[in-house]
Amino acid sequence: MSQSSSGAFSHPKPFYLLFSVEMWERFGYYGMQALLVLFMVKKLGFTDQLADQTFSAFAALVYAFICAGGYIGDKVLGSRRTMFLGAIVLAAGYALLGINCEKFLYPALGIIIAGNGLFKANPSALVSKLYDKGDSRVDGAFTLYYMAINIGSFAAMSLCPIIQKHYGWNAGFLVCFIGMLIAIGNYIAFRSVLDPVGSEADFEPLNLKKLLLTLIGTVAIAAMSALLLTHLTLAHELLYAALLVVAVLYVREIMRAEHHEKANLVICLILMAEAIVFFALYQQMPTSLNLFAARNVDPYIFGIPVEAASFQALNPFWIMIISPVLAVVYARLDKAGKDLSLPGKFALGMLMCCAAFMTLAYVARFQADAKGFVSGNWLVISYGFQSLGELLVSGLGLAMVARLTPERSMGFMMGAWFMFQSIAMVLGGEIATMASVPEHGMTALQSIDIYDDLFFKIGAATGAIGVVMAGFVPVLKKYIQD
Repeated sequence: MSQSSSGAFSHPKPFYLLFSVEMWERFGYYGMQALLVLFMVKKLGFTDQLADQTFSAFAALVYAFICAGGYIGDKVLGSRRTMFLGAIVLAAGYALLGINCEKFLYPALGIIIAGNGLFKANPSALVSKLYDKGDSRVDGAFTLYYMAINIGSFAAMSLCPIIQKHYGWNAGFLVCFIGMLIAIGNYIAFRSVLDPVGSEADFEPLNLKKLLLTLIGTVAIAAMSALLLTHLTLAHELLYAALLVVAVLYVREIMRAEHHEKANLVICLILMAEAIVFFALYQQMPTSLNLFAARNVDPYIFGIPVEAASFQALNPFWIMIISPVLAVVYARLDKAGKDLSLPGKFALGMLMCCAAFMTLAYVARFQADAKGFVSGNWLVISYGFQSLGELLVSGLGLAMVARLTPERSMGFMMGAWFMFQSIAMVLGGEIATMASVPEHGMTALQSIDIYDDLFFKIGAATGAIGVVMAGFVPVLKKYIQD
């Protein structure tokens, strides 16, 4: 499905409904993310290492089951129905956290994992179906779509820590449930605009047997995930096994593809592997960077008081500013025939991430005061670099899948993209534990040296990877053009 209008902000009507639903769903998820690690450390008494690893296992499981949700959307229930069912399950998980986050922590997280698995791949798959192959608006559409995610996350990360501070942890998490209710209500009110859009299963009558099997599977995944979060080693082993299964299925897709499709699928796989590095760094925001802000950063930005957890809101803040600018830039460069290739954008994104962590390393080493604290203004700069890198890698990752993937496999390939992110979350958690700091008995002056060492190592490794990626850009670009 494609429309005749063109331009950076000219998109089909269904795009704007999907934009809104995604925005409110992400409001719920990122509001919870802003609080979760600090909740485990400050309220439940977890060590840094246990909190980082538990959150990373949770985030990895969140992404691991997206592939299954993509398949259900493609072949079983339809993308629209699966998205709606996932939203309802997510609302149930956030409701449990809002009722009693200490008592229901693991069951609630298990339900959220299952709900996200159903939901996440399907809105982006529906967006991809709005455009014909080769439509120049695809990059701009997914960049704007990515902005929807960050509008929701900015609002949640700014609001939830304030609500938590004044009304308690349960109230902070309950705000996430309210966000999901708005997403569900919005979809119900305007769902008719999506009637022409969907996978083949969307246009078939609802099969009650398939629905029942999906519900049983959802309950099983929620229960299993809750159990795995209390057995982290087993969780990691199963995630690596799941990656192997997805890799085998991916290879099968390559083997089954038409001759002219094979090269694009191979390039897509290479770029997905590169993205693992980026997402391992992205995982530092809710883990090591979150704890760094709580321990070593003055809680002010340009004189305005900020909750420690709300520093994460700098990421979506920057993306909301940069996204529309990039959408316009992509449209104009495309018209001029000078747009950067996808491999070029990925490489540039990695170099931006290098700049982000080198900024933090410089600040921790040379700009800390006598007590070991740094100005929150420096985080504005660091998150700016990181956010630009995110748009060039993660924001265009969905566009990459839409551009390089055959239509018949779109849901699975979206799920595979998220499965690679799942493994990155595990790796990111392990990286974060390199900066584990005892909650008691260590001063800010001592902890800042630990964070300095971590940020410098991340920056140096990311810079080296970015340079290597840049060297392969001409080769990958040639294959995409051919």
